[in-house]
Amino acid sequence: MGLKGINRREFIGGASLGVLSTGLGIPLLRVSHLKQEQGLKIVYRTLGRTKLRIPIVSFGVMNSDSPDLLRKALDMGIKYFDTAHGYLRGNSERVIGEVMQETGSRDKVYIGTKIFLSRDSRKLVYLPEANEENFNNMLNISLERLRTDYLDILYLHRTDSVEMANYEPTMRMLEKAKESGKARFIGISLHGNEPDIIRAATDAGIYDVLLTRYNFMQEHKDELKKAIQYAAGKGVGVVAMKTQCGASVNQKMEIDHPAALKWALSDENVCTAIPGMTTFEQMDLNLQVMSDLALSEAEKKSLQLASMQRGPFYCRDCRTCVVSCPRNVEIPTLMRAYMYAEGYRNHIQARMTVAELPDHCGLKVCQNCSSCSATCRYGININERVKTLIADGFYRC
Repeated sequence: MGLKGINRREFIGGASLGVLSTGLGIPLLRVSHLKQEQGLKIVYRTLGRTKLRIPIVSFGVMNSDSPDLLRKALDMGIKYFDTAHGYLRGNSERVIGEVMQETGSRDKVYIGTKIFLSRDSRKLVYLPEANEENFNNMLNISLERLRTDYLDILYLHRTDSVEMANYEPTMRMLEKAKESGKARFIGISLHGNEPDIIRAATDAGIYDVLLTRYNFMQEHKDELKKAIQYAAGKGVGVVAMKTQCGASVNQKMEIDHPAALKWALSDENVCTAIPGMTTFEQMDLNLQVMSDLALSEAEKKSLQLASMQRGPFYCRDCRTCVVSCPRNVEIPTLMRAYMYAEGYRNHIQARMTVAELPDHCGLKVCQNCSSCSATCRYGININERVKTLIADGFYRC
């Protein structure tokens, strides 16, 4: 099945997401334009040397293309909207552009988007296709979709090695975008090896903002906290993502989402977090966190229990599974795709994530493998999840 193909289960899952996001057939979700709740506390922090003052809860617009949800976010005081060139095949950027133009809000908010460039998924280095022409084409398309002539923050998406963060050609691309006025500030997003990359990116001196995974389930969270402090001390703004570790812990246990968000935001070196939101209820819960960032004893116990669960949706990207696979398949990427599909029900993002991998380390290898010997130290059933991805047609043949 090709990248543009879609199977029945994906259609149903995608349709369900669309119904949730647009409010079709669900009267509750048509109630937009809800005014900022009386007494809602908005806590602001400054994004490093950018001097942007941003509420500590922002909107990660990855799983939603809902105009109503974006309008409510504006009404509730959200100022920063995070998206990416590839989210929902461009629909995320399009709906942000439409709503900002319709409401006349562009100069009242901050928009960040991310551009993904081709890389070797094993060595985590850029490929020749990661050139300036492709970068500029994607940047211009994103600006057109967003109906703006500038971005507040432009990121290179998933800069997941020190070598990628320090790669001179891509650094120059970002700097040129900033010099041209198409980006006010520039940065990178990162999903693995965060402490080392944060320090290297900070020392590179060109990045204004770092968008990093940061959550209570990370094994190296103490070292990551120190790296974030280092970046903030050098004037680099830090934005947190993946703060709530997916939609749920696993099939049996839900995550205490407000508590998980509080955990990340209790670090004052984090300017803001960008939880993904697809319903009004999720938005309300996330915004209410600002009223009291202190974790209660019950919340602390809930997070501790969640971190001890086996077989979570959330892959911690420790990469020990790759070593256990005789074919060195890029298993963490496949597990991330599984979380998008089964946890978020975002089959579009799951398909795009699988498609990032070349055949020699992707789902094709698993499809042709007679038995799976890869193991996860946290109890994820890799074989079962890979079989689900294959059965649901995520392999691009």
